[in-house]
Amino acid sequence: MEITKCQAFVTFAGVEPFTGEAENYPAGTANPPVPLIRSQTQFHTAMAVQRPRNLDKVVAAVLREAEFAGDAFYYSFPRDGKKIEGPSIGLAMAVAREWSNCAVPVEYYETPTEWVFNAHVVDLERGFTVSRVFRKKKGNGAFKKLEDDRAEDMTFQAAQSRAIRNVVLAGVPRWLTDQAKDRAKETVLKGIIKEGLAAATERALKFLAGYGISDARVIAVLGKPKIEWDSEDIAALRGLASQLKDRQATAEQLFPATEAQEKRPTAATPEPETKVKRGRAPKAEAPVTPASPASLLPRAAAPDQLQAIRLGCAEKDIDLGLILQGHNVSQLEELDHDSAAMVIDWIEGQ
Repeated sequence: MEITKCQAFVTFAGVEPFTGEAENYPAGTANPPVPLIRSQTQFHTAMAVQRPRNLDKVVAAVLREAEFAGDAFYYSFPRDGKKIEGPSIGLAMAVAREWSNCAVPVEYYETPTEWVFNAHVVDLERGFTVSRVFRKKKGNGAFKKLEDDRAEDMTFQAAQSRAIRNVVLAGVPRWLTDQAKDRAKETVLKGIIKEGLAAATERALKFLAGYGISDARVIAVLGKPKIEWDSEDIAALRGLASQLKDRQATAEQLFPATEAQEKRPTAATPEPETKVKRGRAPKAEAPVTPASPASLLPRAAAPDQLQAIRLGCAEKDIDLGLILQGHNVSQLEELDHDSAAMVIDWIEGQ
């Protein structure tokens, strides 16, 4: 028995070209075609999306989320009498999510000494792409007290989060992230007023104490006694606390133990007692070697200089070890006053 196979041939004359324009389809059509225009290059991808971005709704959603997030949306710390504030990784991710029709791909490669993250924000609706490169030296970073494997992983994750935050803040409108940060801080300040300054202060100190941070270290960072703290200071502490919770920094970075290093009392040399024996003259005192003139000794770095260096490194993600290596010292306290001033100027220029 023979089976005959038949083939149906379709001519190109019967194919209707797709123009990209919306057509009128009968009512009740389950899945009407969605017009899609896409063009790809090495740098961007542009497409006509099904739900275009509504800027009013985006702003309203971001600000509403900021009211719920509070101190999780910003970081804050005092430096040289000023408060340094900025949006957190949580705020950046919320804005990217509400901005819609965008993607945040991250690529990375590593060298023997560092990780290099290439992060991008791709606005699918506008065909706009911005990229940022973030480098981080390998090692335990700020998590040196943990096990090597865990510390290295936490350093890697923190670096990746900063790469994402940096590129998102560069790819979305600055006014939007500023409004979200301000709204979050306003919410925190209102909560402090409602709770009461004394209760809010004790709650902040109790939280920081859980990370081994003493009251003296907190006072050193704020630069004034507890009796002079106000709502802004507590809001700043909560911004610092959010960095600890998100593992973006450690207690040693944000609250360095400088109170013991500010003034190290030199051990007083006991004066030799004069022993008098009967029939003998008193024992003469040992000659005292004169101290070197103060002008010949290098002036030590001031505590506020050391704190400015630590906070600057934490803010701009600068590896403190590179600074120590460049000045041939093993710890920051070994810097003299002039070297510390040079380091501060260099950090501010980064």
